[in-house]
Amino acid sequence: MAELKLQHIYKRFGDVTAVGDFNLEVADGEFISFLGPSGCGKTTILRMIAGFEKPTEGIIAIGDEEVSNAGKGYFLAPEKRGIGMVFQSYAVWPHMNVVDNVGYPLKIQNVPKEERHQRVMKMLELVHLEEYGERFPNQLSGGQQQRVALARALVARPSLLLLDEPLSNLDAKLRESMRFEISAIQKELGITVIYVTHDQSEAMTMSDRIVVMSMGKMQQVGRPYDVYTKPVNQMVADFIGLVNFIPATAKGDRVFMQGYEGMSFPNPKRLSGEAVLAVRPENISISKTGGMVEGVMHHRFYMGDSIDCRVKVKEHMIRVIHKGARYDDYHEGDKVYLDFDNVMTFSKNE
Repeated sequence: MAELKLQHIYKRFGDVTAVGDFNLEVADGEFISFLGPSGCGKTTILRMIAGFEKPTEGIIAIGDEEVSNAGKGYFLAPEKRGIGMVFQSYAVWPHMNVVDNVGYPLKIQNVPKEERHQRVMKMLELVHLEEYGERFPNQLSGGQQQRVALARALVARPSLLLLDEPLSNLDAKLRESMRFEISAIQKELGITVIYVTHDQSEAMTMSDRIVVMSMGKMQQVGRPYDVYTKPVNQMVADFIGLVNFIPATAKGDRVFMQGYEGMSFPNPKRLSGEAVLAVRPENISISKTGGMVEGVMHHRFYMGDSIDCRVKVKEHMIRVIHKGARYDDYHEGDKVYLDFDNVMTFSKNE
């Protein structure tokens, strides 16, 4: 297994800075997800760790060994870094059966045939494909092909496993199943994992820590719970989960909701002037008998376990997640009352 250190990493393509001053330390056996919108730099960082791209500046170390040091002009080739990688496109070879696909890394390492077979079968058992060894990729489902790619990446016992949006080509139900399979395998092997995704659900359910990125920079790094409940800015709050942003004004020790001047919340950041209140839909309770603010049920969507509501409060449209069993209690046009909990505050430009 291995620790990973990235120190002052920059990657420039001409005049464009794809990654700027990126610093991160990953502990041995930790599962880290890089999360952010397309073009934020997460895959570029993964490719630099793998050795497919050279950093313009900075140092990358895996374990005790520097694998890239731009200042010294040192760069270790990808095949010498002791890493495994799984791509979005599976990248399994169509002319090889499952056993040969998984065993190929051992074959090029000249591992003896008997040992190679034993290690391949152990990996296939780990990914629940022990009965599919003689099949070819065109005889497998997308999820099975992705498990073949995972087994092939793990069979050489890498110190570090890199996964680049490996589940994005799968349907929703299979994606959810594969999340738990990958997480279980990682825990069983105790391997260090860097996982790139734009899917917040994947990052939240699988990671020890999440690195949220935007425009080539790290916005926040922390446990899923901390990133969700204590986002450092509006970008993180908006990208992780659902959130209502409500214009407000900060004055003294209170932040006042725009259009509802009698409605205010604590101002722990000591903001001043134009501000924004942020509250997640599940942190808003709805009632017909009374609450902090009055509104009108504008629309509701039945989701089975929940109701996704839109409530008009003066000029604001507020999203509320309510219990699905209460669907028939509310109808479009009903007067309702909302209570807010766990309200976050940001400056207007934060």
